[in-house]
Amino acid sequence: MSRLATARDRLDKAVVRLERALDGLGANGSAGDAALKAELLAVKRDYAALSKTAAEVDGRLQSTIGRLEIVLEN
Repeated sequence: MSRLATARDRLDKAVVRLERALDGLGANGSAGDAALKAELLAVKRDYAALSKTAAEVDGRLQSTIGRLEIVLEN
């Protein structure tokens, strides 16, 4: 699995955890608030990792496109 696919999978799982925490918020009161905060932090970490990976992929793609353009011009 590519790093980008792995990062997206982690983000998807984090969103599911966040949704579960939100569902339990009304029933659990302050315990739900703590769970929500913890899940939000996890989502933020996953999002940061995904953003970094996406930026790396973007850089590599731009470099490859540039090289292909040079080859095609010759």
